[in-house]
Amino acid sequence: MNILFVHEVDWQKKVVFDFHSLSELLASFGHNVFIIDFDGFQRGKKLNNILATRTEVQKFTGRSRHDISVTVIRPAMIKAPFLDRVSSFFTHYLSIEKVLKANKIDAIVLYSVPTNGYQVIKLAKRFGIPVLFRSIDALYQLVPSRLFSAPTFSLETWVYKNCDKIMALSPKLSEYVLRLGKDAEGKVDLLLFGVDLAKFNPKIDCCALKKSLGLDDDDFVVLFVGTLFDFSGLDLYLEEFPKVIEKIPNVKLLIVGGGALLERLKKRAKELSICKNVVFTGFEPFRLMPQYINLADVCINPFRLTAATRDIIPGKILQYLACGKPVLATPLPGMTTQIRDYKDGIVYSPIEEFAANTAKLLNDSSLRREIGSNGLLYAEKNHDEVALARKLESALQCEIEKKKTVRSKVA
Repeated sequence: MNILFVHEVDWQKKVVFDFHSLSELLASFGHNVFIIDFDGFQRGKKLNNILATRTEVQKFTGRSRHDISVTVIRPAMIKAPFLDRVSSFFTHYLSIEKVLKANKIDAIVLYSVPTNGYQVIKLAKRFGIPVLFRSIDALYQLVPSRLFSAPTFSLETWVYKNCDKIMALSPKLSEYVLRLGKDAEGKVDLLLFGVDLAKFNPKIDCCALKKSLGLDDDDFVVLFVGTLFDFSGLDLYLEEFPKVIEKIPNVKLLIVGGGALLERLKKRAKELSICKNVVFTGFEPFRLMPQYINLADVCINPFRLTAATRDIIPGKILQYLACGKPVLATPLPGMTTQIRDYKDGIVYSPIEEFAANTAKLLNDSSLRREIGSNGLLYAEKNHDEVALARKLESALQCEIEKKKTVRSKVA
């Protein structure tokens, strides 16, 4: 198959996630994979090279798999606030049209709505190509401005109605899609987030990394991996962390990632006089994530409950579980409907009780082993990314056959 993946994130800069792993796995299965991405204006950046007049086409080594390559197409745009989206509405249409013609695309996997969802649906109908929408977020709820959330909601509803297939990341997202796309009944299926079990497993050697971080053998490590969004809840956890230190002086909180909260967290750690117990690494290469997770005793996800987090299952959770680590997490509905509790490797807790539950887990090695083993079994059974990529492959083939059948009847 010739498959086009379309999103509105920067392929190279975006933290490795579902978009990368599924497209790269399909490429590893022998399919020709093309990517259309979007590198819009970013706050805090100077308006240099404001007019990107030429579409960029590059071959990149995979982000999650280094044994394959994919073709990434970045349409031209005006890289300025608001104008990046407006200009991309037209340039993405032209680029998508060109890719469909030049590469005889068989199917499209669409992740986005505001920037290029309309163009994909319209062009796919014209060329008789099936569109599979990959639902990983409640999209209109991520739009920060009320001015744009309403039109995004309308467009999102329209995309769900007019695409051929929808594969949602979690049961809660399936419900969300069905609420918005009332005509989506019968075309929504579940495709859970996958994890590379060959890379993320308990057998990874992390001794050298542990030494480089200055961690002692008798230190207990509490780990958070990921982008430090405001909803991450790490500011709340940091306030409670002195209570953990009081009970377990040799505990270290290891925060691997960067983002909006990073400088505030560093400042607050100084104010709380806990800098020697908190390690900030900033963003680290994806290839090191299995090592970071394997040096942890407990992994955490203290996300606040917001519109953006309500229905999701963060990818880091599955990576934690695949490494056999006990996970302490706030009970997001998207998670609790899929991953039960400690029997699947997670201790759910309100953020106010995170400190007490952290200390409880660190003080009970047998409990940590039991919960970690449960999580590993759950991940192996439900989230093997190769099996999930094969499911996506089958769904695409099925939709292609449906289109062929319709064309033959019309002819």
